[in-house]
Amino acid sequence: MILIANKMISVNDLTPGLILSDAVITPNGKILLGKGSTISQRTISLLSMWDVNYVFINIEDDHDPSTQEAAQPKTPPSSFFVSPECIQFLQEYDSITTSAENSFDFVRSKNKVPVLSLKDTSFAIYSSILTTGPALMDYLLINDFQLATKISHHTVMVSYISGLIGRQLHFNEEEMKALTLAGLLHDIGRMVVSTDNLPEPQSHTINGAKLLRSVKGIPDEIILSVLQHHEYLDGTGAPMGVDGSKIHKYAKIIAIANIFHKNAYQEEYCNPFTALNVLSHEMFGKLDPSICQLFTQQVRDSLVNCNVILSDNREATIIFFPASNSNIPIVRTTDEKLIDLSTEKNITILRMCTPDYVPMI
Repeated sequence: MILIANKMISVNDLTPGLILSDAVITPNGKILLGKGSTISQRTISLLSMWDVNYVFINIEDDHDPSTQEAAQPKTPPSSFFVSPECIQFLQEYDSITTSAENSFDFVRSKNKVPVLSLKDTSFAIYSSILTTGPALMDYLLINDFQLATKISHHTVMVSYISGLIGRQLHFNEEEMKALTLAGLLHDIGRMVVSTDNLPEPQSHTINGAKLLRSVKGIPDEIILSVLQHHEYLDGTGAPMGVDGSKIHKYAKIIAIANIFHKNAYQEEYCNPFTALNVLSHEMFGKLDPSICQLFTQQVRDSLVNCNVILSDNREATIIFFPASNSNIPIVRTTDEKLIDLSTEKNITILRMCTPDYVPMI
């Protein structure tokens, strides 16, 4: 009979394959890793980055963790280098998503808006955009939402992307602060129990605007942006079907950020190429083409030299985007083969290749 015992072990002594016997929780109460999680090189790096020194693992009778290294080879070291600036950004991002999640939980339970808390969160996003600089898009492309709820991850990412676009458009400080707050609040209507039986997206846009109208300290332009972020230039959007001349500039930006994030982060890992194709298809008619082109160009610039996983499971590096088919790049595989994906119909990009030791956000 094999007996299972719990044993506290130093993170420095962990090896892939061990199983946690208890959850690992941060000081602010967020679960980093759940009970029963299998240790991988990625989770070891995550624990080290978060200054977790010891964890509890399941140990079989007569099992000595010190022999695990000999019995099971370690995962080969990653070829990625994560800068201290990137790690600092990811830590800031985690704090921001936690704050957003707490505020939205309050909205759900109280049907009230914690204005000061949400403004603090949007200001943190605005400050992060300014301090991170041109590398911001690079960092956003390696994020996933394993340590955040789907709604908090989406709203924070839309706020970040909207602010990034606003900076490209040379918005002043007041406009940037308003835009990031509007991006953070754009889906707040989804947290309201609807009684009007309207279809989506009419329901959450209208309910969001109604909720914000009852709150002091929310400017009209932000409320209008929340109401209009599903409106399209050709008048086919919701909830009112207004045309481009009546859509607020913040709403036009949030629409692009919203579409990009929903299409780029459909699965566990980011695949921005799906989102780029959607934006390219929608930019002439539904979305503002000048803003859309500006943003998609920055995404493509950020993707150059990034590693991706191909549909045949090979790893490759993006070399450049040919002008003739700007959303489909030429890549170089690890065995130094150049592939023009626009001509290779049977090979596509599956996802971004996220560094093993970057924490899951």
